[in-house]
Amino acid sequence: MVTFFKSRKSKSVVSMMIAMFLMLSSFVSFAENLDTNQRNQELLKDKVSSEVFDRFDSGEDKVEVLVKLREQADVEKIANDERLQLNSLRIDNDEMKLLTREAVIDELESTAERTQYRLLQYIETETKNGNIEEYESYYIVNMIYIKATQDVVNRIALMNDVEKVYFNEKVYLNDYTREPEGVIEILEETDIVQETDAEEGKLEVIEEAMKETIASDITPKAVLPSDIEWNIKIVNADKVWSTYGINGTGVVIGMIDSGVTWNHPALKNKYRGYNPATGAVNHNGNWYDAYAGRTTPYDDSQSPHGTHVMGTILGQEPSGRNAIGVAPGAKFIVAKGLGPNGGSANQLISAGQWMLKPGGNAANAPDIINNSWGGGTGINDWFRGVVRSWRAAGIVPVFAAGNQLRGEPAPWPGSISLPSSYPESFAVAATDSSNRRASFSKLGPSPYDSNIPKPDISAPGVNIRSSVINGYESGWSGTSMAAPNIAGVAALILEANPNLSVIQVENVIKNTATPLTDTTYRTSPNMGYGYGLVNALRAVESVSRLRSLQPIETSILTGRITNSKGEAISDASIIIDDTLLYTTTNSTGYYTIENIPAGSYTVTVTATGYNSISGNITINVNQEITANGTMVLNTEPVQTGTIAGRVIDYNTGEVISDAKVDIDGTSLYVYTDNDGYFILNNVQEGVQTIWISGHEHSAVSGNLTVTSGKIINVMARLVPSSEYKSIVEDEITEPILEPIIELPIVEPPKVDM
Repeated sequence: MVTFFKSRKSKSVVSMMIAMFLMLSSFVSFAENLDTNQRNQELLKDKVSSEVFDRFDSGEDKVEVLVKLREQADVEKIANDERLQLNSLRIDNDEMKLLTREAVIDELESTAERTQYRLLQYIETETKNGNIEEYESYYIVNMIYIKATQDVVNRIALMNDVEKVYFNEKVYLNDYTREPEGVIEILEETDIVQETDAEEGKLEVIEEAMKETIASDITPKAVLPSDIEWNIKIVNADKVWSTYGINGTGVVIGMIDSGVTWNHPALKNKYRGYNPATGAVNHNGNWYDAYAGRTTPYDDSQSPHGTHVMGTILGQEPSGRNAIGVAPGAKFIVAKGLGPNGGSANQLISAGQWMLKPGGNAANAPDIINNSWGGGTGINDWFRGVVRSWRAAGIVPVFAAGNQLRGEPAPWPGSISLPSSYPESFAVAATDSSNRRASFSKLGPSPYDSNIPKPDISAPGVNIRSSVINGYESGWSGTSMAAPNIAGVAALILEANPNLSVIQVENVIKNTATPLTDTTYRTSPNMGYGYGLVNALRAVESVSRLRSLQPIETSILTGRITNSKGEAISDASIIIDDTLLYTTTNSTGYYTIENIPAGSYTVTVTATGYNSISGNITINVNQEITANGTMVLNTEPVQTGTIAGRVIDYNTGEVISDAKVDIDGTSLYVYTDNDGYFILNNVQEGVQTIWISGHEHSAVSGNLTVTSGKIINVMARLVPSSEYKSIVEDEITEPILEPIIELPIVEPPKVDM
C-alpha cells in the first residue's frame, strides 16, 4: 500500500533541504562577491591616483590617465652588461656610447612590445566601442596614455599586468619671473654744429720681446668684457674659453621646453639643423613638437621661455657680441613639450622618448638634456622611468629645482619640485649675483631619500639676460634660468673629456663647486644650495688632468695710442681683424690685448674724431709685441650726433643719478648727474643701441637713429629690480605697468652749440 502522505512529506523535506542549500549558497556567493568587491576597491584605491577618482566624481565622462605596466626594463643592468662586453673589444668611447644606447633602446622597445600586447588589444576594442577617446603607447617607460571612461579605467587598473594608473597631470614651465620692461622715449631732435681738422696717422710696431709663460688665470679677452653676461663670469665659463679654448664644441645639448626661435642671431649657427656653410636647414631629428605637432621650430610669443633658456646654455653671436651662453661652441636640438599654459605629462613623456633617438636614430641623441619645467611635490614616478632611461643611454639629465608659485608660502624643507626631486635627476637651485640663494628657489630634502643633498648644485638664476624672440631681455629670474648654466658647464666638461659617464660629469660638477652656506644652512653640502656654486674652470681643470689638457699657448700685444702732438687718446678701440679680440685704451692711451694665438694679423685702431689706422703684425708663441699708434684728426665733416636726456624711476618718476648710459659696441658712455640728466656726444651716425642701467634698477635698451649734427632728447624710465612680471600655470599676464609717453621732456639739458 502506497502511503501518498508520507511521500508528500518526504518530498517536502527534500525541497526544504534544497531550498536551504540554495539559500546558503547564495549567501556564500554574496559574501564572496562582497569580499571581492571590497578587495577590488582596495586595489583601485592603491593602484589609481586619487585625482583620477576626483575627476570622475566631478562629472567628467572620460579622464586622461597614464597606465604604468608592472614589468619595466632594467635599463641600468642592460647598460652595465653592454659596457662590460664592449670593454673587451677595445672600441673607442663614441662607439661604445652609441652601442650601449642602442642596447638600452632595444630592451625598452622589446619589453613594451611583449608586455603591452594584450592590453592594447583591449584598448583597441574599447576605442571602437566609444569608451576610449584616444591613446598612445610608450617604450621609454613601459606606459600607455588613454582617455577613457571610469569603467574602462577600473578594469585596466585591476589587471595583474598593471602597476599604477596616474592622472595625466598638467605640468608647467617652472614659474619664472620677468621684470616689466623699462622704456626709452624719443622726445625731440635738434641741430648741433661741430668741426674738426686732421691728417693721416700710422700704427708702428716698435718693439718685440719674449714674454714669460702665460699663467692659466689670465684675464680673458676673447670678447669684450662688457659683452659677457654676469652669470657667465661668475661661474668662470669665460675663463674656460680663454684659458683652454674650450667652449662646448662637439657636444650636443637637448632641451624640452616651450620651443625655440632657432634662427635668433645668438642661436642660429648653433642649431644642429642648420648648416652655416650652405645655409641648408633640416629640422628632421633636430626638432620635435609633442605639444602641437608643428614641423618647424617656434616659441610662444607671449612667453619665449625656451629661447631664453637656450640662450643661457650656448647663445653668442658669430661676432662674439652678446655672450649670453655658457657653452657657445655646442650644438642644440629641441623638443617642444609645453605651451604658454604648460603641457600634459603624456606630451613630456613623448618629448623625452624622442630624445633617445631623434629622427629614429640613436646616434642623434644629445649628450645633455635641460629641463626647466616641473610641478608638484611628494612621491610621483610618472617621469622617473624616462630619467632612468636617459641616464642608461649616457645622457645627463639637468632639472630646475622649482620656484615658489604665486600664492604659495616661502619654500619650505622638502618643497623641491618633481621631477627634480628624483634621485636620478640633477637638480639646480638659483642664486643671485651675491651668491645668495634666491628666495623663490625650492628646498630639499627629496621625499625619495632625505639623506642625499637636493638640490644637487646652484647656479645664477636672478636677473638673467638672454635671448628672446625679437632680441635680448634681462630681468628673468627662476630656477629655469639657473638650470641652463649647468647644462652649459656639463658641455664644457664633456668637451674637455668626452669619456666621462653621466655620474662622473655630475660628480665633477659637485666636487669642484664653491661651497655656499648662510644662516639657515651653515654647512655644505646642504638642502638649499646642494654642493654650492658651480665653478666651470675648476671643473674643466679637474677633468683635463685626465687627458693632459694644456692651456692654449698665446701672446700679448701692448702699446700706446696718441695724437700728432703726443697726447694720449683714451677710449680708442684696438681690434685684431678676423678675430674676436679687441680692447680700448685707458686714460693715458695705453692698451693690452692678451691670449692672442700665434699668427699674422691686421690690427685696426679707431677713435671718435680721428682717422682710423691699421698695421700688420706677426706673433709667435709666448711673445710680447709692443705697437704704438699715432692718430690724427679727421678732416671730413663730423658724422656724429648727440643723445641727451633724463633717467627716472618707472613708478615714482623720481630722478636716478649715477645711471650709466652707453652705446652698444662702442666705448662711449656717461653717467647721469644729480638731477638725472645726461649728454652723450660724438655718437656715430646711424642706428645705435643705447643701454641705460641704474643702481637697483633693471637695465633697459633701445634703438635710436642718430643723424649727423642732430640732438636726440630721450626720457628713460627704469623699473626697480624687485618688480616682476610672472607667468604661472594657466595664467598669462601682461607687464604690470604700461608705458606712458611724456612730451616734451621737462627742462632738457643744454647742449653746447
